[in-house]
Amino acid sequence: MTPQLEAAIAAIQPLSPTERLQLLQILTQSDSVSNSQPDIKVLSAQFWQGISLQQLRATQNPSTVHSLKDLAADFWPAEDSIEDFLAFLRKQRQEAS
Repeated sequence: MTPQLEAAIAAIQPLSPTERLQLLQILTQSDSVSNSQPDIKVLSAQFWQGISLQQLRATQNPSTVHSLKDLAADFWPAEDSIEDFLAFLRKQRQEAS
């Protein structure tokens, strides 16, 4: 830890929790402004401008699904039957209506 950081921490110690929180918010805000984040108007214009399908594909690098088995997930608990689940679902829907 640098001497400057130690001095800053020592200077903060007498502050109340509310004052510490305010200081943290000020430091966080000034840090985010100095990180040169893009202007919201620029981001909005870029969003509505749109991009071509080829550009979108290049940025996302999608994979091709060759079989539905590739999408299958094995998450259903063996001790729970589908019939019990469907009975529960019907009961919930009847209670809701």
